[in-house]
Amino acid sequence: MTEDDVVGYLQSHPDLLAKYLKIFENDIDKQTNRDEKIISLSHRQVPQLQQKIRSLEEQINEFLINARRNEKSWDSLLKASLTLFKIKREDVSIKLIESKLREQFSIEVCRIFTVSRHVQQPNHEKSAILNFLGSVDGPRCLLEPPQEIEQLVNSWVLASSAYIPISSNALLGVLIFSSSDENKYDPSIDTRFLEKIGNVVSATLEYESHRDITV
Repeated sequence: MTEDDVVGYLQSHPDLLAKYLKIFENDIDKQTNRDEKIISLSHRQVPQLQQKIRSLEEQINEFLINARRNEKSWDSLLKASLTLFKIKREDVSIKLIESKLREQFSIEVCRIFTVSRHVQQPNHEKSAILNFLGSVDGPRCLLEPPQEIEQLVNSWVLASSAYIPISSNALLGVLIFSSSDENKYDPSIDTRFLEKIGNVVSATLEYESHRDITV
């Protein structure tokens, strides 16, 4: 059967052509509706995808900011560690450690309080320090002084402070950083960095294991 045969047959049977033409039209309408639905769905998905992209970009930017901040913090810790470990054994003192830490970390207030592990009758200050150390298991960042040592620090503590336990073979103590910026030592911050600082200071205090330290 040739194309001319088909055309001739349809011409002689116009009702058949009309019948199947409606079927073709229905199929075309269905396809058109389907295409419109696909286009409509795409229009809804595009804004959602754009929002997801913006959210990912914000997360990436935040990650990069935190990475740069962490890099700066760990770099300052390394420099502080090297500075403290370079102090000659005979020159190590609480005042010198405080001074080096203030310089390396640009801290407004840095104080160290220590108590001998072998103290028999601690005075009021030493008792307060021991009570505080007994209440914590790691660094704490607070906007208000801890109750145990409130009288000890209340006159000079600033808007936010970090309280970092330290220790050596002969000493127990607390390292305190204080800032006028209430966000610097916000209670929600990660204290792992502060814990590392405490470890460095504790290691430096080992030089003093056989000497009496006065604050």
